[in-house]
Amino acid sequence: MRAAYFSEVHKIEIKDLPKPEISEDEVLIKVKNCGICGSDVGSYLTGAMESQQIIIGHEFSGEIAEIGDKVKKMKIGTRVTANPNVPCLDCYYCRHGLENMCIFHTVGVTHDGALSEFVKVRADRIHKLPESVSFEEGALVEPLSIGVQAVRNSGFKVGDIAAVFGAGPVGLMTIQALNAAGASKIYVIELIEAKHQLALKLGADKAFSPNVWGKIIKLTNKIGPDYVFDCVGLPETIMNSMQLVKMGGTIMIIGMHPEPFEMKGFLQFTTKNITMMGMYLADQESYSTALRLIEQKKVDVLPLITKRVKLDEVPSAVEDLSKGLHDDIKIMVELE
Repeated sequence: MRAAYFSEVHKIEIKDLPKPEISEDEVLIKVKNCGICGSDVGSYLTGAMESQQIIIGHEFSGEIAEIGDKVKKMKIGTRVTANPNVPCLDCYYCRHGLENMCIFHTVGVTHDGALSEFVKVRADRIHKLPESVSFEEGALVEPLSIGVQAVRNSGFKVGDIAAVFGAGPVGLMTIQALNAAGASKIYVIELIEAKHQLALKLGADKAFSPNVWGKIIKLTNKIGPDYVFDCVGLPETIMNSMQLVKMGGTIMIIGMHPEPFEMKGFLQFTTKNITMMGMYLADQESYSTALRLIEQKKVDVLPLITKRVKLDEVPSAVEDLSKGLHDDIKIMVELE
């Protein structure tokens, strides 16, 4: 089979590789669509997030092609997506309801992924696609589940006010998750103005450039939003989040910054009584919720797709995404 293979930093190759052999508790999926994630790009640049010498790709959908001997209630040809995070089910975190903290196995991150003709996944991570959900929508369940998990973890309540730093894929998914959770106002801060209109279309009330985010404080009676979701993770967005959030408010950091950095103005964390939380990966509840929101048309994930490419184009697409500021949001790879 043909696959996008992450050989080393700054090198993704299209290779002919053996089709995966499944174990008794796994299924083999013939991949239809797979999104390119920001973590794929970050790993390409630094090697920080994903293992090298594996097939990348963890946002995917397809059809079941083979079924392990012990797998029940699944049929060949069934349309599916899958939560790529495969917990061990036995460690401290799994036994305490924190399966997304288990580092046992993640498809496309620690083990071979779905930017390939076929991918194998443990059967309990499979989610059947409703008839009304397309393969492209199925491939976007995973990034939506990150926004859903972030909103769940934050303690956000109906009627609360939120600000979101970043209108990339995760930021736009978080905006939609906040809308579904009953936010009264959502403000987005995004450097690239071309992304402002899409953020507004998908549920933000107002969009601001980073140099004028202070206007949000005026719009909240000089109090600040109840919650700030940092979907960028740069030193300046974390520091700006502390300045923006209300006293006693909560900051949820979703964006990832792998390099050490100096934090200025950190005294606000104490003096404003701020709660700051990190968030990584999504559990099965958030994944199921994300799929249900798509099925019920409470969110619209397809406008995030700004480009569609074939498998052969993945190396050049990742290279283009790695070059800094761009208007692309989600590049979707079509495998058929």
